[in-house]
Amino acid sequence: MLEENHLSLLVYTSVACHHMSHEELVTLLSNCRIKNNARNVSGMLLYMDGCFFQVLEGERTILDVLFEKISKDDRHHHVMKLIMEPIEARSFGNWTMGFKNVTPAELVSITGLSDFLDQDNNSFNGIESKRARQLIDAFRDHRWHRADLTQYQRINMGS
Repeated sequence: MLEENHLSLLVYTSVACHHMSHEELVTLLSNCRIKNNARNVSGMLLYMDGCFFQVLEGERTILDVLFEKISKDDRHHHVMKLIMEPIEARSFGNWTMGFKNVTPAELVSITGLSDFLDQDNNSFNGIESKRARQLIDAFRDHRWHRADLTQYQRINMGS
């Protein structure tokens, strides 16, 4: 039986109520990073065409409470939990919240996602857990556009 506070992974998607400006995203990220640091939560956030794909890692009870708050946040809707499971170790332990504003063209380079995007899915909405894992793995294994990601870490994470 798993401990209630076992290290866990939470992945969800949602649709923003409006296309967020760069300034709105920076403010959102800044606030999330402060709160995540206090909660010992790590992860990453992708934003594409008004949709979010977020990965959070932390204690299960903290993630449960956080997801409840996230679900009620009026800045987005259609919040869909894709994955909630125990993990042995963090994939994004050094990131209070890594961020990348992506385009569908960039996602085509991730194996297993191009056919999803070919089905008129120009966002994360409707992605299934298998494809979500492929996207997470691409970031964890540094198979993303490394120069772009490093730039975002430096700008948005204060590194």
